[in-house]
Amino acid sequence: MSNAWIDINLDAIAHNYREITQHLSQGARVMAVVKADAYGLGAVPIAQTLQKLGCEAFAVTTVEEGLILRQQGIQGIILVLGPVSSKQIEGALEADLQLTIGDFSILTQCATVAAQLGKEAQVHLKLETGMGRTGFFEKDWEDLAESLKAADSINPVGIYTHLARAALLDRTYTQQQYDTFQRGVKKMEQHGFVGLWKHICNSAAFLDYPEWHLDFIRTGTLLVGHFPSTSFAGMLKLQDPWIAKAQIVSLRQVPKGTFVGYQSIYRTKAETRLAVIPVGYADGFGVQPHFIPQGFWDFIKIIIKNFLALCGIFVGQETVAWQGHSIRVAGKIGMQLTVLDVGRLTCQVGDVVILPLRRTQANPRMLRQYWSEERLITKREIKEGYLQTYPE
Repeated sequence: MSNAWIDINLDAIAHNYREITQHLSQGARVMAVVKADAYGLGAVPIAQTLQKLGCEAFAVTTVEEGLILRQQGIQGIILVLGPVSSKQIEGALEADLQLTIGDFSILTQCATVAAQLGKEAQVHLKLETGMGRTGFFEKDWEDLAESLKAADSINPVGIYTHLARAALLDRTYTQQQYDTFQRGVKKMEQHGFVGLWKHICNSAAFLDYPEWHLDFIRTGTLLVGHFPSTSFAGMLKLQDPWIAKAQIVSLRQVPKGTFVGYQSIYRTKAETRLAVIPVGYADGFGVQPHFIPQGFWDFIKIIIKNFLALCGIFVGQETVAWQGHSIRVAGKIGMQLTVLDVGRLTCQVGDVVILPLRRTQANPRMLRQYWSEERLITKREIKEGYLQTYPE
């Protein structure tokens, strides 16, 4: 048995989906974003759960992610949001994946491969409205429409864009993106491309702009129990389906003044007990994304935090939870082993602690256990191929 694992409550996923659908505008549907292995929860079991609830559309970033869903029985719409290479198009079309067309090169390649296969490629047109990542610029929309007319093997079924600042309080930029998107939709309709599925709302826009729900809303963050920012907290009654856990594998008493960990940056201030848990930065523990300061005072806070660390004072140091107690990490987090200063707490070897692990950074080798009211997917089933795509 693994000494570190992740419990995932499928009932919480189901609850969040129902909560979202209750707030949909009339005529809109959920496109469940299960990219990056469903934000680390496991794309296949999450998609299977949602499909049973009636979810008809899923979005992924890559063709490989879409093929895995198809191979595991996911029906309906699977939209690949990211750009695709010519080598990926054939497999995508054979599996009836819907592709995003965001530049003329992909459009040409997709049309060629579809014609060779004798298939019709269902695609969504991606418009660039202010994200600066992928999509057709406004100056290219006329040429896009003409190119689509000439490509008999391409069948546009959707049109969308991606919002850059939907989670911010200032709505000016987001409104500009929406207005640009509507101009693009109108341009395509003028050329005869009517009835396209329209989608612009991510999780933040779904909450803040109900009048923009259109045909689909794309949400992943809300499904896995997170709000896109603290300003949205409480707008839905979400449940967190994710708990990362580890067992204490070693425990010993040490005297005052004991140095702990690499570079000896931690020294015990009194006689205490040190516990070891079998997780580290290789598992995503303590790994943080790089954040850009949001304003002057945010920048100052970062400077102060780094200065205090230089002085041996660690603000915001990682902690784990044990029976309602917060236990801090002693020293630097190791690659696969981390030391905790448990003080006078009565924890023992084998006791379980809860880890503040970022979902998308969690090592996929950490065993996922999928819980629901009906049953627990057992480790034996995983080994025998219930989740063939997850080599736990």
